[in-house]
Amino acid sequence: MKTQYDPNLMEDRAIAAIDNVPLSAAELGSLWNTYMQYSLFVCVFKHFHKTTEDFEIRPLVEDALQICSLRVKQASDILQREGLPIPKGFKDEDVDLKAPKLFSDPYYLYYIINANKIALAINSLSLVTSGRADVRDFYEHCINSSMHLYNNTVNLLLSKGLYIRPPIVTIAKGADYVKRQDFLSGFLGEKRSLLAQEISNLFYSITTNNIGKRLLMGFQQTTASEQVRNYMSRGISLADELIDAFRSIMLHEDVSVAAHWDDMVNESTVPPFSNRLMMYHSILISSASISSYVTASIYSPRHDLNAIYTWAAAKIATFIENGINIMIDNGWYEEPYRMVDRRKLENQSETAPTPGEAISSLTQVC
Repeated sequence: MKTQYDPNLMEDRAIAAIDNVPLSAAELGSLWNTYMQYSLFVCVFKHFHKTTEDFEIRPLVEDALQICSLRVKQASDILQREGLPIPKGFKDEDVDLKAPKLFSDPYYLYYIINANKIALAINSLSLVTSGRADVRDFYEHCINSSMHLYNNTVNLLLSKGLYIRPPIVTIAKGADYVKRQDFLSGFLGEKRSLLAQEISNLFYSITTNNIGKRLLMGFQQTTASEQVRNYMSRGISLADELIDAFRSIMLHEDVSVAAHWDDMVNESTVPPFSNRLMMYHSILISSASISSYVTASIYSPRHDLNAIYTWAAAKIATFIENGINIMIDNGWYEEPYRMVDRRKLENQSETAPTPGEAISSLTQVC
């Protein structure tokens, strides 16, 4: 099986071509986020690669590390050509390669799957909101490499018998139109059975929360900061609350919820990652969850499902806000690109002395 994504296959026609127009706000925001997120993933995959024991999993982790490193470099190159400041992001000081193995090898595969789901969604949005050819070409290849890594990881999970399949359900035969308004009902009266797309949304909401919960468990048991430990504990409790809510709907509909999430986190208490990285990572996966719940709500017509996704998004938004406040308090939250504050400049110009006043003041001093 070919696992290595070959960066030499990339067309550098558009990468090398600059349209002689400045980067738009959308492109600036996308590139900043790309640099931040993939500099974080580089640190994570460096430790995964150092601690991987399974000879079949190691090439995939190595591939993920190579792809993320390349994305950081390419985003940096575009920003440098524009004369823009490069984000600080995450560096070698944010990962301790001497720290013991924290997660199991199978968890590495689930982590790669989830990271690439997030990447495909974010990079697709970055592509369709970009106009410049070099930026579009960059995100096109980000998407292609994510698909490459995702497919290889799923194939390996299948071959090892570790792939967690969505439920298999029996559907009604024949195509038809909805004939009653209670198709949307979910609070009062008789509820219709779940649609296949609604089952899929519930299943993947449970799965991603289980993956995220294990990540926070590892962070909780290794951080030396009580503030960070308490935040991770709140995140774990929130994940349990969401999993129970989604699971209860599926069980009420007699839909099986398969899971085998034990033995994913080892007993090490030595932190492989900095507190800043762990906090940012928690906020990153939480933000991705809100996006997925919005999408799930769109494709879940039943009113009770819409309500539960809205509730879940609101709970996570509060969790994210608390995390950002912790990062700000500790000087860990890097400020994204923002426009110049024109009002502040106007106030400065109003208080600045005129040339005549400045000369008069200088004369008095002399």
